Amino acid sequence: MPTVEQTRVKRSLMATISWASAGLLPSTRQPPRLATVTRLPGQLLALVAAVLLGVFATMVAPPRKAYACDCAGISIDRALRQSTAVFRGTVLDKRSVGRRAEARTDIRFAVDAVYKGEVHQEQVVASPKKATACGLDPKVGSTWVIFAVDGIEGSGNDAVQRLITTLCSGNVPSGTAPAILGEARPPIDGASDREERSINTDRALTRGLIIGGASLLFAGALAAIGLLVIWRPDRQR
Repeated sequence: MPTVEQTRVKRSLMATISWASAGLLPSTRQPPRLATVTRLPGQLLALVAAVLLGVFATMVAPPRKAYACDCAGISIDRALRQSTAVFRGTVLDKRSVGRRAEARTDIRFAVDAVYKGEVHQEQVVASPKKATACGLDPKVGSTWVIFAVDGIEGSGNDAVQRLITTLCSGNVPSGTAPAILGEARPPIDGASDREERSINTDRALTRGLIIGGASLLFAGALAAIGLLVIWRPDRQR
């Protein structure tokens, strides 16, 4: 007969076999190791953050406006055909006029040759002040061949009819006129802005006469109405 110890060992062995077949025994395999996380250096993290921030700022920030003059080139022949007046002159002085959208530079030229249009000995030419409008800003004492068109500068009572030019008009920064312009003729005596002042004076006088006449007519009408009210023919005595 088996002893008590043998019986105990036999039972323990059978239980172990039963648990193993049922999958109840604890696994002897070790759990998988987690991947080791390597920490990036602080400088590298700062560089990556700066790059990402720059990309984000570029995507979010509104585009900047261009403030440079942008105009296509123009041939002398085309500039001549498009211009009202063409002349050669030396810059005497420049004067800033107006503000904001109406800001301009009035450039006074001493004219010695005219190739097209009516130009005075002292001719004032206007050019836009804003850089985006391609305004001309020549140095005093420099000589130019100017291509200009008629236009209205200013507004209201300050509006004047004046020659206008820009960097896109085909102006030549030289005293030598292109041969295509033909033979030159002398300018008209006097200054162009002097004639403008006389025209503006005539306009002011005309406006004054119109306003004064209207005021007299209104006053006369009021007086007539008052007399009719006072001296009615059918008034009872």
